[in-house]
Amino acid sequence: MNEPQLELTSDEMRVSYENQATDEDYIDNNYNVNRGHLFPSCHSGDEVTARSTFTLTNAVPQKISFNSGSWNRLEIKAIEVMDNYCRDKKDQNKVLAHVLTGAVPNKDKKQQLKDRVNIPSSMWMTFCCYNSTSSSWASQAYWALNKDEKLNDNVMISEISLKKLQEILSKNFEKNTQLFKNDCENKIVKSL
Repeated sequence: MNEPQLELTSDEMRVSYENQATDEDYIDNNYNVNRGHLFPSCHSGDEVTARSTFTLTNAVPQKISFNSGSWNRLEIKAIEVMDNYCRDKKDQNKVLAHVLTGAVPNKDKKQQLKDRVNIPSSMWMTFCCYNSTSSSWASQAYWALNKDEKLNDNVMISEISLKKLQEILSKNFEKNTQLFKNDCENKIVKSL
């Protein structure tokens, strides 16, 4: 779905969009990429929320084999970890976690769909939640290159601390990056 509020409405006959990617940007590309969710539909709590994730502003070009392979398995494993460790303080029957996903823009200007949509070099995900097992806040972060996978070959997804992810982002993008309030106290849940 396109987000019409991102485009000017003065020229109703305009076919192309300037401020967001379109389906046409992904068609007939030589980069072997498709639309990869930032907020995964599998993390949605209901059907309405799941459908709302299929906007082009919630997608970045991901290598097809990576998107359906290692990254997809990470999204599912993150659900399992959150289901085991992230419970709402007020209602232990509910999972409560704050999840952030990001893409690192590719510095190579040749890595663009239709000379306008950057194909990220890397992807990252982190979550912060109340860990009911330890009665404290917990976090975990992941980092991976956005690259093709061969059959039965997984892209290495690095499991890192929230602090390490913030250091990487601070060094390369925005100084003093803080992804969660109080750094989610920088506690780490058991590894995946």
